[in-house]
Amino acid sequence: MPRRRRTVHKLTRWHDDEWQRVADAASRSGGVPPLRFVREAALAAADAGAAAPRPKPRQRRAGDELVHQLARVMNNLQQLQGVAQDDWNDDAAQLIGAVLQTAEAATRAAPERESVAAAILADLRPAGVALNELAHRANATDGLPPGDELNAVLETLFAALVRCLP
Repeated sequence: MPRRRRTVHKLTRWHDDEWQRVADAASRSGGVPPLRFVREAALAAADAGAAAPRPKPRQRRAGDELVHQLARVMNNLQQLQGVAQDDWNDDAAQLIGAVLQTAEAATRAAPERESVAAAILADLRPAGVALNELAHRANATDGLPPGDELNAVLETLFAALVRCLP
């Protein structure tokens, strides 16, 4: 097999102590030149990484998914509260803040049992979608949606959140 030329040059920078460690390791490995040692070690690591099977993504449990959805709800509530504060709508900001506190408490107390978490998620997801739509609209218009619409979503959301509390 004809010998191939190495044509790719890459400049690397080393601290003195780093290069000394490489040189010492190269000399312990039969006196190979340090750059050859680095190349061979890097290629061996690359081959080992390619051969290692990728771990399967962990299937989320319902309790994990519940906490994830609660975090999304809190994000949307914070956005709505910010819009209310920017509008000087203290009543709406206070109401949203109360629901936000309930969401924070629900996150800390979220049940881990699959059946309980799944039942809460069934109610929380549609309420979260409605809340997300309100937050998007509020951010796009720089104003809160009408009070009756906001209150209806917050009430539905609150009902789902309190199911997490002991």
